Amino acid sequence: MRYQGGGMQQQKKSTVLLVDDELVNIKILSDVLKEEYSVIFATCGEEGFLRACESLPDIILLDVMMPDMDGYAVCAKLQGDSRTASIPVVFVTALGSTAQEIKGLNTGAVDYITKPINGEIVKARIRNHLKYKRAVEVAAETETENEGRLASMTERQREIFRWVREGKTNWEIAKIIGCSEENVKYHMKNILRIMGSHNRTQAVASHQRKKGAEA
Repeated sequence: MRYQGGGMQQQKKSTVLLVDDELVNIKILSDVLKEEYSVIFATCGEEGFLRACESLPDIILLDVMMPDMDGYAVCAKLQGDSRTASIPVVFVTALGSTAQEIKGLNTGAVDYITKPINGEIVKARIRNHLKYKRAVEVAAETETENEGRLASMTERQREIFRWVREGKTNWEIAKIIGCSEENVKYHMKNILRIMGSHNRTQAVASHQRKKGAEA
């Protein structure tokens, strides 16, 4: 099921899946979130897992105490499925002990919010988790793109680019690999074209952003 806010729906809202066996709790969270997010919900653990696989929401807010399958089991199942493993899960529960929080985080959740909720805190945490999730996705896309660019280079071009990343000049690279400086310049033009860069500094910076994202 889906709660819709009033008025025309904005495009490309992030989707939040609420999983709770108490409709009143779903209504409270939906009222907090519906202006900023597209909110969908499930009222039991198994349904929550199926909805997650079907809708692939951007984030899941999950209750712990549910009759058929508790939140810990749902979270573990989500983490074990390749379709849903990357979706951040936030437990929202009345169980506020440190032991319960540790158990939730160890199960794979990224956060643990205790009831009664503070709406502004919930929204702030969701924003932070979605911002981090997007940063990871962008880094992964950049990595894939750069790997594709490197793969499209010839072996000689990859060798030259490796020395460019080491800060070597065209003259130094020519001496190292045993060719003319003009030959290095020729390969550099193709390397810049492949990297979509205007100069060697920009090309190296693009590659370094990938490395920084991996760190």
